[in-house]
Amino acid sequence: MTTLTEKQRVAIIMALLAISILLTYYFHTVLMLGTVFSHFFYIPIILTALWWEKRSILVAIFLGGLVVVSSFLYRPDLLTLNDYGRALMFIIIAFVVASLSEQLKGREREVKKQRDIAQRYLDVAAVLFVVIDKNHTIRLVNRHGCELLGYREEELLGRNWFDTVVPEASRRTRRQDFDAAIANNTAFPGRRENPVVTRNGDELILAWQDTVLTGDDGLPVGVIGSGADISDRIRAEEALRAAHNEANLYLDIMAHDINNANAVSLGYADLLVDMLEGKEREMVRKLRGGISRSIGIIQNVSTIRRLHSHETAAKPVDLDAVIRAEIAHHPDAGIAYEGKPVRVMADDLLQEVFANLIGNSIKFGDPGVEVRVRVEKGDETVGISIEDTGPGVPDTVKPILFTRFARGKSARSGKGLGLYITRTLIERYGGRVWVDDRVPGRPESGAAFRFTLLRSDRTREPPVSPAPAAADQLITARP
Repeated sequence: MTTLTEKQRVAIIMALLAISILLTYYFHTVLMLGTVFSHFFYIPIILTALWWEKRSILVAIFLGGLVVVSSFLYRPDLLTLNDYGRALMFIIIAFVVASLSEQLKGREREVKKQRDIAQRYLDVAAVLFVVIDKNHTIRLVNRHGCELLGYREEELLGRNWFDTVVPEASRRTRRQDFDAAIANNTAFPGRRENPVVTRNGDELILAWQDTVLTGDDGLPVGVIGSGADISDRIRAEEALRAAHNEANLYLDIMAHDINNANAVSLGYADLLVDMLEGKEREMVRKLRGGISRSIGIIQNVSTIRRLHSHETAAKPVDLDAVIRAEIAHHPDAGIAYEGKPVRVMADDLLQEVFANLIGNSIKFGDPGVEVRVRVEKGDETVGISIEDTGPGVPDTVKPILFTRFARGKSARSGKGLGLYITRTLIERYGGRVWVDDRVPGRPESGAAFRFTLLRSDRTREPPVSPAPAAADQLITARP
């Protein structure tokens, strides 16, 4: 992932602030509306908090002041306690996200520091080093091991290792593993985490690795082991996970509240569309489109978070049901689909793939655009095509269409996240995605988005329902 430079970050924030000012002026002086546009202000606030922590409070104060002052100057009749509350919410969100960002960065620095320390210890053999004979007796221990456990060397030599330093809860299991290694002349492979108890009763976690020590006759005489203290690293990682979960909680709350506000705004916009006519109705339709885009942004962010958090695992999914469910969301569109029952390996996010691809065909197509969904079963995979009669995709755009933030040349092109999410999901399912011309060699005749998915069971098909929507029936969302 490309890291933005400081100048690029500043330019982005300045551009977002300029857009905020224009939105404020446009909504107050042209549309004569309240502060529904200010949901956009969360974007520069959150970005500033993530990049510069507490400086985001200044941005929040500026944007909050912009809401209140502009309402007072241009639309004093719309100025309410809600505007002051919104300005205060900007500052609270900036403070919370900045604090969490600062904590996360601090935890990351702490984890890196501990890992570097552990690595330096290993490089100079500054780790616990012990030789335990087959009778569980300590025969050798190095100086760092003595310091780590809190004993003098003479206090450890000749004592039982398990009775002295191994916690009682894991003592029996560790003894059994040790005896099995001696009996089989093979130690447990790889490195593992083993707890030890110091002289003061503190429990430490060691990154432990050992090997069987043999005598001149080739018979095992004991085990030689080494352990590096990783207790601080584990505690730091646990704290980092806790901070990450807390940050996600706040983001979930914020997304929930923004979606609720968007839903209310969308409802009022729908009412206004029915009440107004002419130019006023067109302006409200644009307002509604902006709210819908805000909802789409929240949905994309939530999807990307789920992708990166690996919340779901691949499982058999009814592809036919997913396609039919998405077609049902577009009752006024012309969508043709020949139902073919087949199960594929995917998860609950497969719906997003069809929502993005079918939605794009309808969004970027001319009025009356026709969309066709095709499903072809192979031996190991299933090929899916979503074809439309829209303006198509130019050859110069095809290679980059599914990359992050790549946009088409249409004036209605979005931010490029939808197709990026589509590609990420399909590749996670073990498939691939590409775009072709609907009519080979004629991009202007429409696009064909094609992708593959792995079949979950190529020898067994789910039972076909005798309902009217049989496997060979043509389904159209619009007569």
